[in-house]
Amino acid sequence: MNTDQHIPFMQQALHQAKLAARDGELPFGAVVVKDNQVISVGRCREAKRKTVLAHAEAEAIDKACRTLGTNKLTDCIIYCTNEPCPMCAAAIFQAKVPLVVIGASRADLSFLRPRAIDIQALAEDSGYAITIVRDILKPHVIELFSQR
Repeated sequence: MNTDQHIPFMQQALHQAKLAARDGELPFGAVVVKDNQVISVGRCREAKRKTVLAHAEAEAIDKACRTLGTNKLTDCIIYCTNEPCPMCAAAIFQAKVPLVVIGASRADLSFLRPRAIDIQALAEDSGYAITIVRDILKPHVIELFSQR
């Protein structure tokens, strides 16, 4: 898949992030795709649901597993507006998602503290084979945070 093929799906993840922002949440969005079809979407809902587990990626992975009736998403791609946190990265690894497409990395957002461990380091440490594509629609993701 070339970079341009990722854009429509990242646009859908961005839409989810905008919905999260509209609801007063951090603008994080995610989309799970299988065979060029959106299987599930997710967005940050931590404040609304009053739980730290309500991350966009976790929601999208959970919905995809339920929709497909499996806990193995080996033929799926997840699109994340922002680099997944360690918790969400672990969920992605557990579901065996082979490709993660990211809009903006944590380092792209200056107000977030840097982390010593990112999704790539976690994958390497766990021995999980994953492909990560970065910077898809990055300026659009960064713009969402400038509006906060």
